[in-house]
Amino acid sequence: PQRRLTVPAVRPAPAEPAPAATPTPTPTPAPAADPAAKPVLKKDRLEIPGQIVFETGSALLKPESDAALNQLKQYLDETPRVTKLRIEGHTDNAGNAAANETLSGQRALAIKAALVAKGIAKERLLAVGFGQNKPIADNTTEEGKSKNRRTEFHVAELGGKKYLGLDPTGGGKVFE
Repeated sequence: PQRRLTVPAVRPAPAEPAPAATPTPTPTPAPAADPAAKPVLKKDRLEIPGQIVFETGSALLKPESDAALNQLKQYLDETPRVTKLRIEGHTDNAGNAAANETLSGQRALAIKAALVAKGIAKERLLAVGFGQNKPIADNTTEEGKSKNRRTEFHVAELGGKKYLGLDPTGGGKVFE
């Protein structure tokens, strides 16, 4: 008689669950500006409740900047004695210093153009770029770099005269 070899059935190993897809971090949207909130002047700096936001590495304004731009327009409409508002662009220290100065100036110019498009006289606006020269936070951390990438608004002239006797350019490079 012939002997049969029985081979125990090999069961396939249970399939390992597919690794969970790593969620792509979603950028935190800029907080929406409260349309009723008003800019506040502290010394020569105009603090706006909203936020101006640009495409990364670009001077292209994002749509979420509209509320802040409208607040600036309203402030200038309601405060005609402010004859010149300095729009300052600032960057972090990543990359080339000269390129950062150019980008910061182009961003200031983009804000100026947006305000002119809303009816503000271009003579009332001064676009100035500082690049990485005036950090407000530590450039060695992402949080610090994020704070350094900003725009600021300063009253440069009141009634056609230097505000608080300060240099209207604030020491930055003027962009036309």
